[in-house]
Amino acid sequence: MNFSVHIDEATLERLQRAVDRSGLTRNRIIVTAVQEWLERNDEKDWPEALKAHFRNPAPELTEDALDFQAWRSALPAGPGVRW
Repeated sequence: MNFSVHIDEATLERLQRAVDRSGLTRNRIIVTAVQEWLERNDEKDWPEALKAHFRNPAPELTEDALDFQAWRSALPAGPGVRW
């Protein structure tokens, strides 16, 4: 899909220097930047196994009780994280 964006002169100059330095096309750099931004800023969701665990009102009564503390290391830390 094609669409146009308007970029201020200072940013356009920086983009051109990046093109010259990297050998990538302007479009490739822009697409990569958008993809990286989306990856960092997309709304995250809990893993399905963890969501299923908490749907059970008494998970401690099931054989396959999930240790939710084990998932802590997989969760991002920092401001803006919505958990």
